Amino acid sequence: MACSAICFRETVSVLQSANCCYIPKICSSPNLKSSTGSFRNWRIPANSNTNKSKTVCFKLFMTVCSMEGKSSDTTVGSLDLPQSDRRFSGQVLGPPPPDSDWWDRKLFSGPVVVRDSCTFDKTQSFGYRMYYYGRDSDLWARGVTPFNPYLPTGRVGMAVSQDGLSFTRYKGHLSGGAMMDPSPDSEAFDAVHLGVSDVLFDADGGDWHMYYFGGSFDELPIPGGPTDKKFRGVRLQPGLAMSKDGLSFEDRKGPILELGDADSWDKNGVSWPRVIPPKGGEDKKWFMTYHTRETEGPTGFGCYTPGIATSTDGENWVKGGKVLSLGAPGSWDEGGASVRHVLKIGDQFVMFYEGSDFKFQYAIGLAVSDDGIIWERDQNCGPEPGGPILRARTGEDFWDNVLVGTPYVLAMEDGSFRMYYLGVGKFEGDKTSQRGIGLAISDGENYRSWRRFNE
Repeated sequence: MACSAICFRETVSVLQSANCCYIPKICSSPNLKSSTGSFRNWRIPANSNTNKSKTVCFKLFMTVCSMEGKSSDTTVGSLDLPQSDRRFSGQVLGPPPPDSDWWDRKLFSGPVVVRDSCTFDKTQSFGYRMYYYGRDSDLWARGVTPFNPYLPTGRVGMAVSQDGLSFTRYKGHLSGGAMMDPSPDSEAFDAVHLGVSDVLFDADGGDWHMYYFGGSFDELPIPGGPTDKKFRGVRLQPGLAMSKDGLSFEDRKGPILELGDADSWDKNGVSWPRVIPPKGGEDKKWFMTYHTRETEGPTGFGCYTPGIATSTDGENWVKGGKVLSLGAPGSWDEGGASVRHVLKIGDQFVMFYEGSDFKFQYAIGLAVSDDGIIWERDQNCGPEPGGPILRARTGEDFWDNVLVGTPYVLAMEDGSFRMYYLGVGKFEGDKTSQRGIGLAISDGENYRSWRRFNE
């Protein structure tokens, strides 16, 4: 197998020791050289054939990955996140360099982290895969202007990690390194933009199942907005994509759940589907949570509420109705609950959800259920019902001091939990905000108590 300037079908992770970052040999182990004379941007010369690994002693970290096999000099990493800088505590994936061609250089969000169950050439495993969505420009597919310029949907890609504590972008087979684009069919439910919301690996069949949502090319008013102004991409519905390697998802079907009728609470959309598969044996029931944007609410802007659906095969679903209403007036989640992730912990279903007030202050809270159908906000996790259990570090000079949301939780072997989340913030003196993917760690088995990684 011929190796490129970086590597071919191999992921390289940084091993940290003291104040140094050790970068293992990459194929022919080329030397690292600065691409700009700066310690922040690095490239690997295509003509390098040295067999000696390189140690870089900046109190920083970098991971390197490429899958394209090109023979020209390629910028492969950005040392943006000093480990010694406490302002970045909790961040496990930062933005790509703004002058790069990465598919998510404009906006990104929605981490879905799974342990890797696939190897390449029976020798290489990623350890952890982070699927997420984003875009690289101000436009969606087909030249559509997003109805919300801050909505980071568009395409799907992946980052990888050996330990789940620091991730590097994976160079997928599509332009900019993405791995999934909106449908080429203009009539499809996912013709304009899409976002990943859950990924499962079927060990029996050897398939990867990606649950996602897409926006159509139809023109519709925004729920809660003026009825005379119409936009494309507003109608959101869920789909299911299949893959043998978890890298190329070409086998798609959908929508797998339809909008509610004109009098239903979910008539405006069915989005961000996340599933709980059965445990096996006699347990055959699948659960799906999703959310919609309703037109109610005191501001006239609308609000978000989640619902439930069940299935016996993970493909055909029956709705079970709304599961959480708005929080009490004046509460931290009075504007409702949107993106959420449900785990079965012991005998109870636990929902980690993104909530907000009507000032658009977002945080992450907790709801519980005995059967997965009837839910209530947890009363034991914070100052108010539902929490919150994780807030933005407002008023402090941290990378996530504006908002936190889109939680995705992993149960670890030692009984603890990891929560991956979107963080948005603005440092003192900066003109614009930046975003990243963060990680919070539970206090042992106590999923009501959290601290940020490296905090």
